[in-house]
Amino acid sequence: MSAITNENMTMEGIETTTTTDCAEVEPTARGIFTRQTGQALIAIGVLFKNIPPFNETIDKSTGDTLITIGRKLKGK
Repeated sequence: MSAITNENMTMEGIETTTTTDCAEVEPTARGIFTRQTGQALIAIGVLFKNIPPFNETIDKSTGDTLITIGRKLKGK
């Protein structure tokens, strides 16, 4: 998923060219942490919903909520 944007801007007779390539942008520590947290929440939510010792004692909506939050974090 690579998006390339070229912009030509003229400011007081000086022409500048800006190129942005999304494939070259390195992920930040915060972004990596957010995605990993989302993945962990999804895993815990699935665990709470599908594994018998957990799904008998923990409400189903708790697992659904964790999965929903995890998907939102992972999508960032």
